Amino acid sequence: MKFILSVSFSFLWLGVQAQCDLVLSGRVVDEHDRTPLDFASVELVGTGRGVQAGADGYFRMEGLCPGTYSLRVGHVGCDPVERRVDLKGDQVLEIKLEHHAHELHETEVKRKRPDEHVGQAGRTVDRADMERASGKSLGEVLAAVPGVSVLNSGPNISKPMVHGLTGNRVLLLNQGVRQEDQQWGAEHAPNLDPLSSDRITVVKGAASVQYGSDAIGGVIVTEPVALPRSGGASGEVRGLGLYNGRGGGANAMVQGGLGSVRGFGWRVQGSGRYLGDSDAGRYVLSNTGLREAGGSAALGYRDHRFNAGVYYSWFGRELGILRAAHIGNLTDLQNALDRGEPWFIGERSYDINAPRQVAQHNLLKAEAGYAITEHDRLVVTYAYQADDRQEYDIRRAGRDAKPALDLYLTTHAADAVLKHWLGKHMHGRIGVNGLLQENDNIPGTGVRPLIPDYTRTTGGVFVVEHLPIGERLELEAGARLEATRLDVVKYTTDNMLVRPGHRFTNTAFSAGAAWTAKDSAQVRFNISSAFRPPHVSELYSEGLHHGAAAIEEGHAELASERAWKAVLDLSERFFGRRLRIDVTLHASHITDFIYLRPNGTRLTVRGAFPVFQYTATDALLCGADLNSELRLHRNWRWRVAASTVRGRDLVRDEWLFQMPSDRVGSGLVFKRSGPDQRSRISVEVGTDIVFRQERIPEGLDFAEPPPAYQLLNCTITAERPLGRNSLRFGLRGSNLLNAAYRDYTDRFRYYADARGTDIVLWITYAFGGGPNDHEPQGAP
Repeated sequence: MKFILSVSFSFLWLGVQAQCDLVLSGRVVDEHDRTPLDFASVELVGTGRGVQAGADGYFRMEGLCPGTYSLRVGHVGCDPVERRVDLKGDQVLEIKLEHHAHELHETEVKRKRPDEHVGQAGRTVDRADMERASGKSLGEVLAAVPGVSVLNSGPNISKPMVHGLTGNRVLLLNQGVRQEDQQWGAEHAPNLDPLSSDRITVVKGAASVQYGSDAIGGVIVTEPVALPRSGGASGEVRGLGLYNGRGGGANAMVQGGLGSVRGFGWRVQGSGRYLGDSDAGRYVLSNTGLREAGGSAALGYRDHRFNAGVYYSWFGRELGILRAAHIGNLTDLQNALDRGEPWFIGERSYDINAPRQVAQHNLLKAEAGYAITEHDRLVVTYAYQADDRQEYDIRRAGRDAKPALDLYLTTHAADAVLKHWLGKHMHGRIGVNGLLQENDNIPGTGVRPLIPDYTRTTGGVFVVEHLPIGERLELEAGARLEATRLDVVKYTTDNMLVRPGHRFTNTAFSAGAAWTAKDSAQVRFNISSAFRPPHVSELYSEGLHHGAAAIEEGHAELASERAWKAVLDLSERFFGRRLRIDVTLHASHITDFIYLRPNGTRLTVRGAFPVFQYTATDALLCGADLNSELRLHRNWRWRVAASTVRGRDLVRDEWLFQMPSDRVGSGLVFKRSGPDQRSRISVEVGTDIVFRQERIPEGLDFAEPPPAYQLLNCTITAERPLGRNSLRFGLRGSNLLNAAYRDYTDRFRYYADARGTDIVLWITYAFGGGPNDHEPQGAP
């Protein structure tokens, strides 16, 4: 009996062994041309069995039992596919994937080779950083980047300043399109919603070769968000409350694909803020309320060769100008400078009265791309922008509701760019672009226009090539030729109609290198030339600029600015990558550097105001940025960031006016994740120290530079998963000790302190597996 059982179990064991000896093999290919896809991952879901295909696309799995399996195959540049396999005997399969070679190239370029900014220093503000900055303007969001400061005009108007340069010297790319609004004014904040993008990149170097004029100081890129390519909706909703201003805001985004049309995606987004008067440390900043709203919609389609998309956004803002910045006579102006408090402090209010600004901006963008070959791709873009701006002054006879400045700016822009490869390694882009812009003063203001009507036409051609040398070194070189024609229509002081014209032809060159000296050390270097024709405001401004509370006067003989900027960026990891230090050194030489130079005060029928004149000189700017992070413990980190800029007027041999002060920021960060890695909490306590600006031109400014100040800040964030959804909370406190201070680069520092304590609370609900990227890029 024992012998029979032994024999029976032996045959049964042999039988089982025979059944689990099946082989599943096959080849992974591109579904379009059946070329093999190398190193694809092949997995039997839920079994722990998986292999990697070879360079020829072939794979093989042995020792499988009969049964029904779910086979998942993935490859870089492809969407993964799953297939049901009923395995009864050995099987050979051909797995077809939709392979997007162009996407793969773009991914490789972004990951390995900074295709557009080789050798340039820069930093990306990702979705998590932007959420932590909820309630802030674009300029305030970017102020966290070392080397970026802010030019303020009161509590609600801020413009980013890169390495001491701002306004028309910092180019803003909105969804890949040059932002064309009335950016020439110091108090003209960018008319865009920072929440319309989930990533903003700051390039801290001259970049005229790729982007044309106005990129002397740097480029701010609000990157288009990639649309979904498959069905299913996702998104997020956020609400926030703000203590300083006693207001709040909200934003929402929904996106999805179309199941029946693979490759089609859509997105709708909207946001808004509503604030009353802000508080300084000791008093109310009267007439500083804010109304702001924006929305955008995008549609797009993409397959392996063709892509097309349409994007539209609208942004509107109404804000009050600090009432105390408008003064009746010269004596009151001097008293305002001397007393240390605003001459007008009213009751807290949500009303917005004159002086005030109203601006609306529309952007329509259409883009199409086609892969001419497996490696070369042509992209054509057209964009239309309309910017509508009114500025209201305090006027007599009940005319406060009539704008004193009413401008309507329209811009048509078109680009054609060929992304190409020359052989296996060298790649780049060659392109042409054109721009037609018209500015009209809307009649009926009853005031002589601050800037005249004009038409600006620009055309340019550029080429940028990249040459990788081995795995650790990449070189870049580029050149650009651009011509600008400016036709102006204006009346002289004798009411004679004149039509002055200007022609500018400029060139730009760049060379850069990115060297990975070792896995923990990188060196970047770039030297570029850049240019900027004078804006019509710098040529022909004449009169009171209401929002700036200043009289501004242009100079019609100004020439194009020309700059050379060199940037050296060093990044090193120490102590087993526990300490990261990034250092950026920069220097710029700018000929015919144009700036607003103070020139006394003037009494007009509308009051007494400081006078600024547009002046040209040769300038030298240099400085350094530091960004470091030390991992003290698994959950604890210490961050330090600092920046310094020096600016010299080489003609007058004096310091440049309105250069940012030296500043240092530090923060202790606690981060902890739950066992599922989705529950997270983060606490950061930090301080910002801004030193007194000692390097100023003597006897030029209306008041002495304000003293140094220190602000205490704290941010707490938490995230809790709810299935595929998640809930996130945030609490941020700024200037927690309610310090009274004024910043040297605040145009309204003559009249009032800056904003006091501010507390912001926000709650975000993300659904459908929506955007959930909350680790900063580049974090170790």
